[in-house]
Parts: sequence; structure tokens; C-alpha cells
Amino acid sequence: MKDEILKSFLATFIEQNDLSEVDEDEAFENFVNYNIVSRLYPRDVDFEVLSTGGSDDLAIDGAAIIVNGNIVTSVDEIDYLLERNGTLDVTFALIQSKNSPKFKGEQVGNFIFGVKSFFDDEPSLPENDRISKLRVLKEEIYKKSIHFEESPELKLFFVTTGSWKEPDQIKGKARRELREIDERSLFNNEAAIEFYDAERLKSTYRELSRKSVKEIPFNNHVALPDMPEALNVRQSFLGSISVESYLDLITNSDGNLSKELFYDNVRDYQGSNKVNREIAETLNSSTRQALLPLLNNGITVIAKKVDKIGSKLKLTDFQVINGCQSSHVLFEHRDLISPNSQIILKIIDTNDQDVINDIIRAANRQTEVKDEAFESLKPFHKDLEEFYKAKASRVSPPIYYERRSKQYLGHPKVKPYQVVTLASQVKSYVATVLEQPQSTHRYFGELLDSNKGKLFNKKANFEKYYLSSLIMNRLDNATKNHKIPKKSKKFKFHIAFLTYKLLLKQSSKGNSLEEALDTASNRNDIQPLFEKSVGIIEQALHSSKKHRRDAERSRDFTSILRDLVETV
Repeated sequence: MKDEILKSFLATFIEQNDLSEVDEDEAFENFVNYNIVSRLYPRDVDFEVLSTGGSDDLAIDGAAIIVNGNIVTSVDEIDYLLERNGTLDVTFALIQSKNSPKFKGEQVGNFIFGVKSFFDDEPSLPENDRISKLRVLKEEIYKKSIHFEESPELKLFFVTTGSWKEPDQIKGKARRELREIDERSLFNNEAAIEFYDAERLKSTYRELSRKSVKEIPFNNHVALPDMPEALNVRQSFLGSISVESYLDLITNSDGNLSKELFYDNVRDYQGSNKVNREIAETLNSSTRQALLPLLNNGITVIAKKVDKIGSKLKLTDFQVINGCQSSHVLFEHRDLISPNSQIILKIIDTNDQDVINDIIRAANRQTEVKDEAFESLKPFHKDLEEFYKAKASRVSPPIYYERRSKQYLGHPKVKPYQVVTLASQVKSYVATVLEQPQSTHRYFGELLDSNKGKLFNKKANFEKYYLSSLIMNRLDNATKNHKIPKKSKKFKFHIAFLTYKLLLKQSSKGNSLEEALDTASNRNDIQPLFEKSVGIIEQALHSSKKHRRDAERSRDFTSILRDLVETV
């Protein structure tokens, strides 16, 4: 890699994500997938889920299928999200990355041919297991096309470490080859490839690695009354801002919506529902658009720091916590916005998480919000976060529970691979303590619903939550660095379940969680248990004669594993 700055960014990414034993080409693919998908999806990105590269990969190195704002990996997740929302809003993102400074027409052609093969009814080329799984999801989505608000969106990305100079030969060939996809009318947009070069890749990584900082003109505002010092709200403002200036606040350098700004907004964009259609109708009328500040409830932004600079406000580490729907509709109709159109904006300067939680609850109670959206705001999770912190001094490397999205971003002592999110905590606990590894392919909100009373209750033992996450953290390291056989990776949660059982069994005190934590903390000590767990899974597959794909989600297979581990 000739670009020294990009090389240093890749080295930082490798260190922060525990990929030290992965070769550079594979690490670069993960780096590219992270950068591109993070632009489309505000939550944590799992490299194992996105990576498709290897033999028979259709020249596709990364892929994400995003349904109603969530990356899906199973048909069950699609069904759940459809039942929950009533409609399907789908984006297919396919990525080809080359750790090379050249954009070659032949490689671009191979990528397009692979994309066309993927969307054919029957593949023209052999497909590896990961591509085949994605095909199953794609077919299931199109079977449910009656529930589309509009056809899915297709996003294609071709990435190298060189400089993109828009050569007519490559652009023209790509346009001709992509017409065949357009003619099938599968998507709501014209198929086109976004070419990423070293400069664009560096710019994207810089944005993702930094806390959000923007300046906005805010002439028409009043300062709200000072709050009691104990509330830790330094200042707050209410006023109107031009819609154009607000859109500048919520878009990134690519001109796309900065979706990470809405992660703490507990109500994901709901597409063309009644309220959003009414906003769109207002924007479509030049006379009614002037009424926007009177017709719309306004938007609330919380920032960790607000500096007043003349007539402008500088916002640092900010998120939109109410107004997700309005923001998306405004962005979608940005070409219709009049320079004179205004929107009401409330800005709150605080870094007190309890105050932030109270504001989020109050601001988002106006329409139905799913339970999982408010789960991390409950007092239990504050206590769990403190428990994780208390364990940090005796575990190396330690793990940290994240209640607020991106709360550890930029923290000098906490790397991304050490962070445990609510979704990952739910899945690790369900797989190990609740002994349901076969269920973890489901959306985490569904797991919360189906395990009410068993998760995050007041009588919970925090050590079990911590141990389940620690096992999963060490297993993720082993998986990413190829210490687990490739064929066994799909049984990751089954390996965690068996390892949890083995840790408790080998405890000299009998079910001693403290002793189990000591073993799980050490990567060298826990690795043999992972290997033993893989052996138990292979034994169970052989004795049960179950196909791997069927066993992965079989309750009966989990029962077989439970019986076998007791005999070890």
C-alpha cells in the first residue's frame, strides 16, 4: 500500500478491532466494508456478517442487506421486521475492494457480472456459502414484494487504494453493463457504481472516527431559562433555522444523510406513514411550505458541548433525539426546499446521561415506540455498565458495556472491539445463560420480547451477564483471527453456550463464576475450551445426522449438545 496515511489508518483499524493476526488484504476488505456500511447503517458493524470474499464470491467482497433500518442475516428477521412495521424498506449494498492502486476495467466488469448473477433467478456462477445465504434472503424479500413501499435500492461500490480520475472507458463500460440490471425493474434507482479511491476512503474513516462537530447559523432563537445546577444542563435554546441549514447539519461529506446522528432516536424512520406523507404534501406545496414551523412539532438535538460563536452555534458530539421522521422526509424532498423555509429547532447542551435518557423518553412518547428502544434507558443498565467498569482492572483486555451509542468513540483506553452493545449483550446472554444458541439469528428486539422476565430483571446476577459477554468477546477474537475452523463459524453462539457450560463444570468450587471469569479473561486459557466445544458440535452433527444449516437453528440440536457436554 503506497498511500502512507491510508496505511496508518488501516493499522489503526486493525489495532482497534483486534485483527492483528489477519493478513493485510483481508484486513483491508474489513476496513472497506466497515467504512461503506457504516455510512448506511448507524449501529455496530460485524465484519463476519459483511464479509463474503474468498472462492466463488462473485467478485463481491462485502454485502449488507438492510431491511427497515436493520442489517438482516436470516429469513426470521425479515418476517419479524415486516410484522412489526407492516412494510419493507430494503437496501442492497454490494462491495468490491482491491488492495491495489489501479482501477481496472476487467475487475469492474467481473464485479458487475457477479452482481447480475446474484440477482438472476438462477446463478450463472458458483456461489460460496455466504453468497448462497444472501441469495436466500434476496429471494425471500422479493417474494414479499407486495409489502414494498417502493422497490429496493441498489448500492454498488468499487474500492481501490489509488486515485479515481473518472476514466471514460471504465465509466462507459460500467454504464452499458448495468443497463441489463435496470431493464429488470428490480430497483427504485438506476444501477450505478460509486468508485472509492484512497482520498475518499480516508475522508470517510476520518468522519467515522471523530465525534460529530458542526456549526449552524441560528439567528432566530431565544435562550431558555437557566436550569438548577444539579440537573447538569449547561444551556438550551429554542428557535427556528432554515431547512437548508438544518440539512447541512445532518448530511455528511458525500452529501448523504448522516444516519449515525439518529441512533439515539428510538423511533427508526417509518417510511411513508400517514404523518410522513403529510409532511411530504406540505413540502410539495410552495404556499404551505411556509407553514412548516407551525405545522411541525420541531426537532430536538442534544449536544455534549455547545459554543456560541457570533450568530452561529458550534455543536460537538451531537445527536438528533426527536425529529427522525421529519429529518428523513426533508432530506428526501431537499430539491423542493425553498431558501426561506424554516423548521423549529431545540438545542440542549448536556452530557448527563440520566437527563438525556429522560429527554429521549419524553420526546418520543407521542407515537408508538417498541420496547427495545427504551430498554437501555432503564436503571438496570446503568448498574450493569458500572459493574463492567469495576471488573476492568482484573481483566485484560477488559470489556465495557455501552448504554449510549458511540459513548466510547474516541476514548483513549477503550477500543471498539472491547465495547459490548445492548444487542450483543442480549444475544450472548440468551445463547449461554438461557441456553438458546439456536435463537440468536433473530432480531434482538424479538429476543427481548420472547424472554421477558428472564432478561435484565432486578434480581439478575451481573456476573452472568459479564461472563457471557466476555466469552463472546474472546470468541470473536478467535473467529476473526482464524483460530476457529471456517466451517464452525456459523455455530459461534453454540460454541459460546458450550464454553459457558464447560467453564462452570471445570470450576473447582462448583459453578464458581469468579473462577470462570478468570479463565475466560485469558485468551490462551479459554482457547482450548473453544476447541473442545467445536469437537462436541462435530460429534453431535455426526451422531444426529443433521445438516449443518438445519442444526444451526434446531432446539433439538441444542438439547443434544447439552447432553453431550454433561458427559465430557
